[in-house]
Amino acid sequence: MTKRIIVAGLLGAVVMGVWVMLSFAVLRVGGQSIRPVPDQAALHAALKSRITEPGTYACLYISSEGEAAQFPNYRDEPLYAITYKGYTHNTVPGFRNLGVLSLLLAPTLAAWLLTKASDSVLRRFVTRALFVTTLGVFVAMAGDWPRAVADEQQASGLLLTTANTIVTWLLAGLAIAWRIQPQRS
Repeated sequence: MTKRIIVAGLLGAVVMGVWVMLSFAVLRVGGQSIRPVPDQAALHAALKSRITEPGTYACLYISSEGEAAQFPNYRDEPLYAITYKGYTHNTVPGFRNLGVLSLLLAPTLAAWLLTKASDSVLRRFVTRALFVTTLGVFVAMAGDWPRAVADEQQASGLLLTTANTIVTWLLAGLAIAWRIQPQRS
């Protein structure tokens, strides 16, 4: 039973990994939210000299009458959010490893949950696959949506990300459902 779950989870992880790479490389899902800025070198130098502590900064941030006087029409000026994490490309913490770990664990957990499903779910391939796909809907709602709201992502980007998450879980669900079948008595 345990071997069956682990194999199904690894198979689901491989399918997920391949789809995520393809959707990013071919469809550009996930890559649309970060773009380079024009005149990057000058802007980088200005930010580097003025922002030295990690945090999230706002520009145009008006906190006093004096600052408001400098920008008489500040309500019509664009707003920028600047996040400085406090590390460089060479010192990025190992969060990517956490992503790989979750890519391995999530389908394995889905395979384990599927083995705990009722006989009516386990009986048919389609219901097994949809069971795992439904987990993807919850992942999208619990992960993609709050992150999109926090990042003020456009609705079109959120819909694309959500659809991609559901397709990812559907494909993993097909692989897991193929491997997790009802136990023969």
